[in-house]
Amino acid sequence: ILSFSCFAENIRVINLDLVINQNISFQKLINEIENDQNNHKQHFNNIEKNLSIKLDEIDELKLILNSNELDKEIQKYNSQLNEFNKKINYFNLHYDNQLNNMRNIILDKALELIQGYSLENKIDLIIESKSYIMASNSINITDIILDKLNKIKFETKFKKFE
Repeated sequence: ILSFSCFAENIRVINLDLVINQNISFQKLINEIENDQNNHKQHFNNIEKNLSIKLDEIDELKLILNSNELDKEIQKYNSQLNEFNKKINYFNLHYDNQLNNMRNIILDKALELIQGYSLENKIDLIIESKSYIMASNSINITDIILDKLNKIKFETKFKKFE
């Protein structure tokens, strides 16, 4: 019977999601995106109201129009609804991509800082907080890395939705 023991004597844990999500630059980008989104939401609400009115009109036309004319109205409505849904999906995807790009930039820098911290402090193993069940707060380096990361100014420009 062989016995294996762990040779990692200096272990730390980190919550990478918290480091990224609480980063000042990331929070700034989220605020800028939310402000930009608000400019478009009223426009989308108006389109949605118009589609709802159109649907009500189609309901009323059921009694007046023959089936071919009603089908044309329904097809026209469905086409408008599909276009609206495509635009909403593109809108959401546009901003998700902007956030994911920034998240990846911050993650790369955080990993660089973690590597430097590990070398400076002779850390044998750093575990992401989702990979363990319980650990002492004394080995948690989340706040240390977050403080270092917050001292770095990331460019928060993003492409506005058109």
